[in-house]
Amino acid sequence: MELYLFFAFLLLYVITSFLLPEDMLRKIWTLAFILSFAVTSIAIGFVRLSRQDVMMDANQLNWYYILFLFGMVSVALGAFNLWMYRKPLWKIMFSKASGDTDDDADDDS
Repeated sequence: MELYLFFAFLLLYVITSFLLPEDMLRKIWTLAFILSFAVTSIAIGFVRLSRQDVMMDANQLNWYYILFLFGMVSVALGAFNLWMYRKPLWKIMFSKASGDTDDDADDDS
């Protein structure tokens, strides 16, 4: 199932990279990342707060713990990245469409 999603998103990226301008492409995929980050953090929050007893053997418990741990690490790193790159993200999200994509003219780098 995960491989189907990966290849579907890869195909969608290739199609959008040929059909859309670069600034619109960045907006779409950055918004998709932010949305997936938010959904992942909400899902991990529900898992953390529900504290339900689950019937599973030790091997399954180890894998769920590893998934939960790396999910939390990715949420924490995503939050740090959103904070560190807030100015470029703001530019991507709210800039006007332009044909010039030269980044050398940026004064706040």
